[in-house]
Amino acid sequence: MNHKPFQVAMQAVLDGSVTAAERHTLEAHLIACAVCQANWVALSEVHRLFKAEPMLAPRAGFNGRFKARLAQRRSRPRLIGGAVALGLGAVGLAGLVLPLGLGLLYTLVRAAQQPATTLALFAGAGAVGSLVETIVSALYVAARSVLEPALSNPLAWGGALMALALTGVWLNLMRTVLPEGRLR
Repeated sequence: MNHKPFQVAMQAVLDGSVTAAERHTLEAHLIACAVCQANWVALSEVHRLFKAEPMLAPRAGFNGRFKARLAQRRSRPRLIGGAVALGLGAVGLAGLVLPLGLGLLYTLVRAAQQPATTLALFAGAGAVGSLVETIVSALYVAARSVLEPALSNPLAWGGALMALALTGVWLNLMRTVLPEGRLR
């Protein structure tokens, strides 16, 4: 037997929102059903106990404490989102700076291994110009050696698109975390 409609009717009777016909149907069912009869006795007792107790007023300052906790909870996701956004930004920046820094370091090591370049560094200011030219040409060769295969590789294009998408996500997170007008 399905007791749920009668349980709902019992609650409606206790709330005072039932018609006379619905109450009569419930009373007829309670005479025939021991399970619902036990539930009715328990619900009636709980209802009576709640009605017997006086309403308590909240302690002084409850409203202020509640508003402070609510404001603190609302600010938490922004802090977490800000940390995530800054972390993604750091990863993106490292992904950009790391290859350039390694290329420069590699170029400097190669230049230091050549005795003529080392002597030129200490010989005078004219040699510094040729070192800068060597570094720039080495960076050009390194960039060309990375970009030529990447332009024909679909995986590289996918990585570039993923980096762009992550940058967009990072900018969106930063826009939601920072106060209005700060990231424009």
